Amino acid sequence: MNLSWISVISIKTIVRVIILPLPQMSEKPLLLETSGGMLPLSYVMDEDKVYLMESGNSARWPSFCLRRRQVDFEIDGVRKSGVVSLVVKEDERRDVIERFLLKYGSDYFSKFFSEGSRIICIDPKAAFHPSDNSYYEWLEEEFDSVADSYDTHIFGNRVNLLLRKRSLETLRNYLKRGDCILEIGCGTGAETIELLRDGYEICAVDISSRMLENLRRKAQSEGLAEKLTLRKMRASELSFLRKEMGGDSFDLCYSTYGALNCEPELEKLPYEISVLLKQNGYFVAGVYNRFCISEILCYSISMKFNRLFWRLGNPIPEGRSRFCIDVYAFSFGEFSNLFEQHFEALDVRGVPVLLPPSNFKLPISLMERRFGKLENIDKALSGVWPLNLLGDHFIVVMANRKKRLRE
Repeated sequence: MNLSWISVISIKTIVRVIILPLPQMSEKPLLLETSGGMLPLSYVMDEDKVYLMESGNSARWPSFCLRRRQVDFEIDGVRKSGVVSLVVKEDERRDVIERFLLKYGSDYFSKFFSEGSRIICIDPKAAFHPSDNSYYEWLEEEFDSVADSYDTHIFGNRVNLLLRKRSLETLRNYLKRGDCILEIGCGTGAETIELLRDGYEICAVDISSRMLENLRRKAQSEGLAEKLTLRKMRASELSFLRKEMGGDSFDLCYSTYGALNCEPELEKLPYEISVLLKQNGYFVAGVYNRFCISEILCYSISMKFNRLFWRLGNPIPEGRSRFCIDVYAFSFGEFSNLFEQHFEALDVRGVPVLLPPSNFKLPISLMERRFGKLENIDKALSGVWPLNLLGDHFIVVMANRKKRLRE
């Protein structure tokens, strides 16, 4: 485990130990009230604020807290209630980690936590305001929290890298010199930077301000910023972009492997995208599929039969979706039906169809030596029916129906 933060923080910790007495390790844990009962957790405090750290990626309580936005807990027999938020700011995270090290020691910290652990703040004094946007707030916080490590997640996994290669190949098949592109859910720009290098102008939108800032820095470092426009918004807020830029502003719009499956109001998109696109424009979507044959095979081999049909429920709750938030899966038929009034589907391909999804790390590692050949076979079969409808994701290319109406 990388403990670079710990080595940096340790100097501060030594200084603070001289000033502050180390708390007794016999101190009782915080008891967090969850749907499964009272959960004991390690904690630190800063005045009235309580901070908790996630121990391992399988912990479900952080998402429980972030969904509810207000939780009940108990410290030393005293019951309290507080408003929940995800700690994203770097200086605040460092301070919390320092407090955990001071209270529990580096051995305990190294055993149960890491520098990348999610940190939850519970503020008993904050006013709780129930919101209809709680899902979007949770979504924004989660993506803000992983923005700095997102490139490692994409480029450090062979299957995730394959997804981006396939989407770029598809996009380049439908782009021509001088085109202007709209990207929905750009993240840190896995495809954006490549297309900027190709010379295209791009307007990229994302719900996460930290994702956008990381993309901005990358574009600036390569001298590509002049061709990039960034807007912070969720996918269902494209009407604001339409009002700002007007119709017929883009030659191609794409959204791959994320934003569309995180959007509970997807029905708002087809009209807005159609208006924003020119009459000969294309929409390319990479969508988390409801039916994945390789996942079913992997779970069957590992005898995890209870997971075979997790994708059939919508939304798929965090913990079952393999993502850090709830997501919505779509079959090709369901997705194309949503868009059929404004778009005509031209092509659909599974990605990948035979290779396992990115979360099956053991099978992927066993394929390492032959991965290139298997990738080529997978690509050759990606457009063959019915495999094109049974991939982990599918990429669909759609033509704007405005083209036909105006002809």
